[in-house]
Amino acid sequence: MTLKFKQIDLPIRPISKPRPRSFMGQKRPYNPPQYKNWLKEAKFYLQNQWKLEPLTTVHRLEIFFRGAEIGDLDNKSGSVMDAAKNILWIDDSVKVIPNLHLFFKKVKLKDSHIIIKITWEADDD
Repeated sequence: MTLKFKQIDLPIRPISKPRPRSFMGQKRPYNPPQYKNWLKEAKFYLQNQWKLEPLTTVHRLEIFFRGAEIGDLDNKSGSVMDAAKNILWIDDSVKVIPNLHLFFKKVKLKDSHIIIKITWEADDD
């Protein structure tokens, strides 16, 4: 087995995952349109930079957030985890991603972005 590494750059501002809201008669929790649009844009960048099948095990995941000091780091990571599910990895459970590291740096809004560094084990070819 060999460790493989890939860096993925998302040129979009970090956004916090909203709390799920449910209303009477709804089958799925409500997500605000802003979050849905952000997910769509993030998935576009992820799919353009990741051409492998979703990983069943991630050796190490690092996410670097660059943006405004708004929100909680765990909620910002939740939005990335949602966007990358079924693209980078099959699920964001601890069984699939047991080693997660989060970083934040304040930058001007125009310079906001996200860097994902993912390491996984691959068979030697």
